[in-house]
Amino acid sequence: MINEPVPINQVERQLSKLESTATNLETIAVLATRANKAQDAKALSDQAVDLRVKQFILYRNKDRIQADSKEWKALVAALELLNHFIDEAIADLKSLKDVQDSAARLISVMTKLTAVYSSKGS
Repeated sequence: MINEPVPINQVERQLSKLESTATNLETIAVLATRANKAQDAKALSDQAVDLRVKQFILYRNKDRIQADSKEWKALVAALELLNHFIDEAIADLKSLKDVQDSAARLISVMTKLTAVYSSKGS
């Protein structure tokens, strides 16, 4: 059973978390708008869109994802970190920069991962 894919439900669970994280970024963007932080709100909203696009690509390739790969593990770690900063930002908008930086990191990891699975043939 070496190199067998991890059960699809484990991959789907993480992909579902990505969807929720994108929704949470949109929520933080609304809070930033209400706090007169329009530039931050736009950046967060754009990142939420980027995250959803990458999540869609990964979802379409979910049956080929190797959950034990270093790229997937990096995605999971970056996702957890972003969710941590989102929780902090909900309590205090002073951490918006941390959210944006963490979201950028997650999107970067997702870009690399989507390139791997997009290049393997769709």
